[in-house]
Amino acid sequence: MNDGIQTVTAHFYVDDGLQALEQQVAEEVPLLLVYNGVAYLVMLCSPLHLEQLAIGFSLSEGIVDAYYQILAVEIRASHDGYEAHLQIPNEFAAKLRSRRRNLQSRTACGLCGSEQLAEVMRAPPALDSDFKIEPQAIWAGMQALSQLQTMNQQTGGVHAAGWWAAGQLTVFEDLGRHNALDKLIGHLASQRQRTDGVLLMTSRLSYDLIQKAARAQMPVIAAISAPSHLAIEQARLANITLLGFVREPRLTIYTHPERVLT
Repeated sequence: MNDGIQTVTAHFYVDDGLQALEQQVAEEVPLLLVYNGVAYLVMLCSPLHLEQLAIGFSLSEGIVDAYYQILAVEIRASHDGYEAHLQIPNEFAAKLRSRRRNLQSRTACGLCGSEQLAEVMRAPPALDSDFKIEPQAIWAGMQALSQLQTMNQQTGGVHAAGWWAAGQLTVFEDLGRHNALDKLIGHLASQRQRTDGVLLMTSRLSYDLIQKAARAQMPVIAAISAPSHLAIEQARLANITLLGFVREPRLTIYTHPERVLT
């Protein structure tokens, strides 16, 4: 079973000399997304949970509006990597073809398929949620996230996205922070887990991550690092509570502090 980790030989500089040692590194593979038989884009990712990644990407990028509109998903191994073949309603496939463009392969895909500035910068619909949470619960979730990052503990080279709800944490890891979030979104959609909770991220928070979370109706986002100014503005418009620098006993609330109980 592929665990997303490869072992390589590296040379460490120790005591003015080189020493050859085996080291574990994160595996990176290309994934081609194909909708209704038409290739859309190639992304680079960790080779785990590819079905969840394809589903989450389709939802978070607005290729479809809801999980039930993904009619079928099949992951195929190829000589060069993997292919995700998705079947979606014809009207969505037609819209996708109309905006299709050539995209450079990348280890993350934040604004894939966006062709115009107005499309990228449009305001999200505001979330309607009365969810509230205490700082202690956010810190507890972040501590649990650190403990469950098994790939990162072995390689030191992957991001994680976690969904912290009712004292339970669901975690997905990937080389790309967008991919980690898309895997989480795909899993939650396929499992129909829609209780209120907190999105936990190990990365900085950029505009496109907030956009994905807004489409997934996530009311609170907390990260160990900082947000960008566009991420803050997007969260404000989407009625999302955005927190950065979450390390007990501190956190910084950038938008909608009323959800954090003090």
